[in-house]
Amino acid sequence: MNDGQAELQQLQAWFLTAMLTPGGAARGVELARQQHGLGQEQVLRPAPDGSDRLSIYANGYVLRLLDCLQADYPVLRKTMGEELFDFFARAYIWRHPSRSPTLYDLGAGFAGFLHDSQAGSGAGAPALLRFPIDLARLERARSEAGRAPGLEKTARSTLCHAVGWLAGEMPMICLAPCTRLLALSFPLGAFWLQAQAVQADDMPAQPEAAASHVAISRLNYRLAMHDLQPWQFYFLQAAARPASAMLCAQQASRDSGEPVAAILAETMLWLPWALDAGLIHTVDVKKADQDQPFQVPCAERS
Repeated sequence: MNDGQAELQQLQAWFLTAMLTPGGAARGVELARQQHGLGQEQVLRPAPDGSDRLSIYANGYVLRLLDCLQADYPVLRKTMGEELFDFFARAYIWRHPSRSPTLYDLGAGFAGFLHDSQAGSGAGAPALLRFPIDLARLERARSEAGRAPGLEKTARSTLCHAVGWLAGEMPMICLAPCTRLLALSFPLGAFWLQAQAVQADDMPAQPEAAASHVAISRLNYRLAMHDLQPWQFYFLQAAARPASAMLCAQQASRDSGEPVAAILAETMLWLPWALDAGLIHTVDVKKADQDQPFQVPCAERS
């Protein structure tokens, strides 16, 4: 690395520290001096009118990132209230500054930040603490489903001869790349749909805590949320990589406790609907990558 590159990196690090240190630019400038050995007078020329241009720029930068989080979590902001939401959003921006060329990535860890910032926010925590975390996870999953590769440009799969498919004679299935699965502590689907359509003063009542499983999918460029039974959630989870319907049913049986025979019987009717809803698609077994790592987007529990 030459001297010019080293100097540029030092300046970039100085500006990042000065602008994103919690407490504002004045505190950031002092921390940047300590960490990078440069004072503000060595980096910036004084403004002719004596104004603090760094503070203006730093405040504008944080406000721009704050606008992005507000747009990504509209219902969460209504639920928490603007002041409380903005407080946590600013803290998140300071703790996790944007390091991606796209602002879409900025809010990826916001739900986790809320979880970590609220002591005891696990399964035994009060609903008041767990509800906003679940809501943040739901809204992030919707954003991901809207931007992920979808099935819009692929030929529609059809399900025929369900008995033969369950016996392994038909193509395997796989979770659509834009499908997101969530195991939540609250039934949020209906609440979110109502809340996003009203003003903050007319928000619906918070639902009672109850285990809930949701699939978020995109079909013909339109997002949809689907409530799932536990066995359906685990069935789709097992299809995160190409698998037979029989294998998915067996995995769902182990995870849900439902008899595999009962799941297979339900699958005969439910699987065509899941295909039509864009939750899954069929895969040519000869083209499927059997070495693909097992990964289910957004399938973690709260």
